[in-house]
Order: sequence, then structure tokens, then C-alpha cells
Amino acid sequence: MGMMSLRTGVRTLLDVLLEPHVLEGVLAWPKFSLASHRIVRALVQQGVSVESVIDVGANVGQFCVAAAKVLTPRKIYAFEPLPSAYSRLRKNTQKLCGVQLEHVALGERKGEVEFYVNAHSHSSSILRLGESHRNAFPNAVETDVIRVPMTTLDRALAGIGVARPCLLKLDVQGYEDRVLEGAHDTLLAVDYIVSELSFKPMYEGERTFTDMLELMSRYGFKFIRPLDFLRDPATQEILQVDGLFERMRPMRNA
Repeated sequence: MGMMSLRTGVRTLLDVLLEPHVLEGVLAWPKFSLASHRIVRALVQQGVSVESVIDVGANVGQFCVAAAKVLTPRKIYAFEPLPSAYSRLRKNTQKLCGVQLEHVALGERKGEVEFYVNAHSHSSSILRLGESHRNAFPNAVETDVIRVPMTTLDRALAGIGVARPCLLKLDVQGYEDRVLEGAHDTLLAVDYIVSELSFKPMYEGERTFTDMLELMSRYGFKFIRPLDFLRDPATQEILQVDGLFERMRPMRNA
């Protein structure tokens, strides 16, 4: 085991030993992720309380399970396009109440799209890996290219009265801005957004942190705080944050 992996393992073990909520999740939840646990706990500490969650880029259910267990919303709408991940998502959420799953990618239009499958499923994306991503995580390599159906969030939730307060979680590996482009109507019912934000492009064509702050402002959301960080294992440079946004006013034309 490399030194960085050893340090990560030690930090994870300390979290489990020192935080009783972490140990409970490891032992009892159908799927546990320390990163997702940190995010939802930080949301609670921030005073965020929601009736519904929209989980875009649900992968195998890491955030979905954590949100169901900690935030306890009445309804969760989860979207995942990768077939292998969706199969595990369905298994990991089958005993949770109020979870609605959709096997589809979300973006700015309806149709089909090429999807780059990664050796690490959570790194799979509609976008190609960027140089910064390859340098920091050389084991995260593209293994296949498949075609998946894509629709917009507005189409996917058309006719559904999403209960408020509502949290939208975006983790679509650089495609967040395009998901927002297809979600104008949905955003009117969203009170909080948790989005992955990169300080340098981790995927080709990805908007960076400052660009996303400006975009979110045009949609009527202000940046509140970071919730978790992703670091370069070798240099400890912070590459990404999971940022919390809160509605501040009606959105302008974005």
C-alpha cells in the first residue's frame, strides 16, 4: 500500500472510530460512502431541511442512501445512465421508502448521447477525461464508450409537483451546466443545490469553479459554503469541492 493510500485509510478508520454516526452507517446502511455522509451531515449542521431530493448522477446510491437516512425527505428522484451502476443503485435503494429511479442521463436536450465508461464508475461521464484528471488519478481510465438515452430534468419531472423545500444534487462529472440548461422549470421549485465544482477542468469542456459561481448566480442561487473536498493524492492540491448553493431570488435568463 502506498503512503497516500495508507494515510487515507488511517483517516477513514479514525472517522469510523470517532464518529458514532459513521459507524452506524457502515454497519446498517445498504450502501455507505464517507464522502456522501460528510456532505449530508454538513447540510444538517447548516440547518438544511428538505421534503424532496433530486439526485442527478446517482451512481450506485451513495448520496441517495445518505440523504434518505439523514435528511429523511418524503421523496427522492434519482437518475443514473450507466447500466452497471443503475443495477447496483436499484439494489441499494430497494428497501428505502419514497425513492423513484430513472435509468437515463440528464442534460440540455432529449435524445441519445455517447457515454464514456470509466474503470471507476463514479468517474464515467458524457465528457472525456481532462489532463488534470488523468494526471491526478492515472487509474481512472476510460474502458468503453456506450450510447445512453438522455432527457432534460424538466421533461423527466414534467407534471410532478416536487415538494418543497427541495434539494438538487448534481454530480455528473463536468456536465452540470448542461443539466441546469435543461432544468429551467424545475429550478423554480428548487431551494438548495449541492454541486461538484472543479478549480481546473477535470473533463474536457467542463466549466470551472468561478464560471459555475457566475452561472448559479444567474439562475438565482448564491454560494453558501463548501461541504467536502477532493484532493490530488500526490500533491494534496484541492481539485474539487462539493458546494452548497441556496436560492436568493428569481433566476434571470441564463
